Amino acid sequence: MSRWALSGIAFALVVLDVSLGGLLTMGTARPSLTLPFVVYIGLSRSPIEAVVFGFAVGLCQDLFGSLTLGATALAYSVIGFACAKLWSESWIRLWWPWGVSLIVAGLADQAFAHYLLARGSGYSFFPVFLTAGLPSAAYTALLGLMWYLSPLHRVRAS
Repeated sequence: MSRWALSGIAFALVVLDVSLGGLLTMGTARPSLTLPFVVYIGLSRSPIEAVVFGFAVGLCQDLFGSLTLGATALAYSVIGFACAKLWSESWIRLWWPWGVSLIVAGLADQAFAHYLLARGSGYSFFPVFLTAGLPSAAYTALLGLMWYLSPLHRVRAS
């Protein structure tokens, strides 16, 4: 898939996440529709491309979100780089890299976001993370794994 097509998909996911992501919220858990894309780019592309796409998607999320400008961009850049580097050049070749990478990335993203939110609001990190961050990470991983297991992610012959 070309970089332009991936950029279009990333833009569409950001728009869907910002506009319709709230409809998927269950209680305090709100899934990220863009994080699975960053993990996918990390597992399928080079580390540099994963950092660039992660930064661009995260910066777009920050422009429409509630976090400090650049916070999600930093988190997505690190997540994309870690997925790409661990999969392509490490001796750690996970048996099922999509699921494990998505769960770890979701936990890292939510921990970083809730740390910043808790610090800015004066609340304690751990209760905020347990009530909102952990369910959101699990919800994101569950939706990503459902997409992975479904036949929708496969390329079909025309």
